[in-house]
Amino acid sequence: GFSVQSQDWGDIQILYNNEPSNNLHTLSAEIINTSKKDFPKLLFEFSVPIGCTIYRHLGQLAYDDLTRELSLQKEFNDQFIDVKNKHLSKISSGLPIDTALQNDINYVTRHRRFDIPLIQSNAKTVFTFLVEDINDKPYLNISILEENLRLVPYQDETERKENRRKWLENGGLAVFLFFSYPIYRFSNSISMAILLMIANIIFCGFIALGIYYLYRTTKKMF
Repeated sequence: GFSVQSQDWGDIQILYNNEPSNNLHTLSAEIINTSKKDFPKLLFEFSVPIGCTIYRHLGQLAYDDLTRELSLQKEFNDQFIDVKNKHLSKISSGLPIDTALQNDINYVTRHRRFDIPLIQSNAKTVFTFLVEDINDKPYLNISILEENLRLVPYQDETERKENRRKWLENGGLAVFLFFSYPIYRFSNSISMAILLMIANIIFCGFIALGIYYLYRTTKKMF
């Protein structure tokens, strides 16, 4: 939802809990365990840019056609409640908000941490956030706070095919050129050189494809 003041469209005001708000967005993230391992007790952190505020959040773990709601990390939840109570106390007493408290408010309103008790192989977690922003450019930063684990961007089938095509074109050309020189240099006859060049043309794509899948497998392992 977008708040706007326009001569053409008039004044459009967005309310959240009956209070005026800036632009409201729903941001979602889906994290899938594509490995063959089960991981117990993972910790995910989400954040939004400066100028954004997270109003609501929902995290769910999906496996075997079942869903389980995820809770905020206990330490973060305790910090959130403490900052909220301090903020309300300052407002009710009419006291100004000091710099330290304001920094804490900025942190808890722009970050969320979730505990994942167990994410099995091929299971997925889905997170949804209601975010207010000023600049109309909200996005999610996502981190996994565990050693030796990392998140990689998802590629759909079309994107994977396009990357594989580029790899075959460039990798096949590199393999072709690599074997062309020894064929030219050490062939005993023109006919032998022609036959080897034809074989080189046929097999360079297969070699490049094999290197491509080896690279993907090695990348997943590390």
